[in-house]
Amino acid sequence: MKVRLAVCLGGLSALLAACVVGAAEPVRPARVPAPAPSATLPTPALTATASPTPTATPVPSPTPNPTPSPTPYGCLKPPEDYTRVTYGEHVINRRTEAMLEHAQELYGGPHDFLLAITQGSYHPGVSASFGTHDGGGAVDLAVRDLHDWHHILYEDLDAIILALRQAGFAAWVRYEGDLYPGSPIHIHAIAIGDAELSPAAREQLTGESGYFRGFDGLPVDPPRADRHGPPYVCPWMVELGYRDLRIRGR
Repeated sequence: MKVRLAVCLGGLSALLAACVVGAAEPVRPARVPAPAPSATLPTPALTATASPTPTATPVPSPTPNPTPSPTPYGCLKPPEDYTRVTYGEHVINRRTEAMLEHAQELYGGPHDFLLAITQGSYHPGVSASFGTHDGGGAVDLAVRDLHDWHHILYEDLDAIILALRQAGFAAWVRYEGDLYPGSPIHIHAIAIGDAELSPAAREQLTGESGYFRGFDGLPVDPPRADRHGPPYVCPWMVELGYRDLRIRGR
């Protein structure tokens, strides 16, 4: 009897122990795998909206300044000095003297213009000169070699005339017989813009047979064409009111 009770008590103890152990480790539910994530939908591409390009305000192109006409070589406005000076027996003013000195530099040859003066200004009463030497600004130059007075400088005539014109003279070669039978060869020059020019000298510049009209200045009808080409017009002459009068309508 005692033995059975012990067995029963022992079995009961074992059962209780098993219950305690089971309570300490409860049965976990089976792990259910998580559903596979759904496929990621593609992010819609953003459509770039182009911002309107601002219309640029047009910048006007600068208007180029007109290119000024180039100043002809040698142009140099003479001084307005009318003090009279004497070369030998010939009188000219300092304005004419300065122009002759400038022409000498431009020429660069052996002929000395101031020493070659054969008729100056302020010399009235010379009929062959038509009154052009009565006032200022008129001068005649010899074209013979000043060392022997025999050789005529034909080879230098074009260079001398060009230099005189560049310096501001209306200048021409008066060949033998141009003024009267047997008249000697020489250069006749009128200083353009001289304030003391005689009326006849002014006519040789702008009159019907004048320099600025393309003629030789001699008062003949019809006028004779300038042997030396067109007038040489400097800016300072234009300032004084002179211009090329060969162009019709000017």
